[in-house]
Amino acid sequence: MAALVDEHFNVEVENGVKFGGCVELGVEEGGENCGIEDSVRALLQCLGEDINREGLRKTPFRVAKALREGTRGYKQKVNDIIDGALFPEAGLESGIGQAGGAGGIVIVRDLDLFSYCESCLLPFQVKCHVGYVPAGQRVVGLSKLSRVADIFAKRLQDPQRLADEVCAALQQGIEPRGVALVLQCWHLNVESAFLDTNRQGWVKSLVASGSGVFEDEKADIWSDFISLLKFRGIDMGSRTDQSWCPSQLSCHVPNSTMTNAVVSILRSLGEDPSRKELIGTPSRFVKWFMNFKNSNSEMKPNGFVRARIDPLGSNGEVGPEELSSEVNLPFWS
Repeated sequence: MAALVDEHFNVEVENGVKFGGCVELGVEEGGENCGIEDSVRALLQCLGEDINREGLRKTPFRVAKALREGTRGYKQKVNDIIDGALFPEAGLESGIGQAGGAGGIVIVRDLDLFSYCESCLLPFQVKCHVGYVPAGQRVVGLSKLSRVADIFAKRLQDPQRLADEVCAALQQGIEPRGVALVLQCWHLNVESAFLDTNRQGWVKSLVASGSGVFEDEKADIWSDFISLLKFRGIDMGSRTDQSWCPSQLSCHVPNSTMTNAVVSILRSLGEDPSRKELIGTPSRFVKWFMNFKNSNSEMKPNGFVRARIDPLGSNGEVGPEELSSEVNLPFWS
């Protein structure tokens, strides 16, 4: 799956030009984006939208561009980032070393990432914390840890697999004594968002992965890693057994036109729709999309409902018993 180069991101397509033509896009990127744009048009039309109205004319192009950028990790390689970024650990001659020497933990915390949920294709937020114990007197530039994590985040993911893949990649690329990874993830609760605004709107997940000396989560070094994160004010919370993606609970959707459009998008991104984890994804995506369309939640006006002023009042002010309002009404769009 190819990401658009910088000049393609700045292409302006006039409203009167059909997106199917992929004007001014390169051959490879343009052809792949055309498939996504056509699929987005099909989804919009199935919602009953007019794809030629002012606000939607460029929407398929924008969605294709966003999906390409958000899944660019498929075309990136860890070695391209780590190679040349490994350095000898300074200060070892003193027996300590700037990275703690043998047994010291290097930690980079609060890395903000986002990824796409492979179950429903909605983006989810990630707070990533990485630690590793150097070996062979080698350390890696700290910024490279964030870039490696971002490679795997920019793919269709599940939190645990994301943690495992980043951990394995760092273990193989840096060859340390061990790598520890903790992810705090937040997923929109699409099952309740349009039906019950009083329920919690986000599903939270805490996952961890370790290799080498961190492979055993009961090891003392894991406790040291977690303690250092908590010392810096990071709320580790607790793991939960609830389903990470609420859409996994049901996936039967009869609209074949819409599900076929989502299958086409997955193929355009370079994914295999027949992969076990993706088999029900098109139906789950369409389900929440249709729930959004068919939501009939009763909405109340936000603001003043009644304000009556007594023209004979001494100061013309509105009494508290005469004023009614509704505020902080949650809704999704």
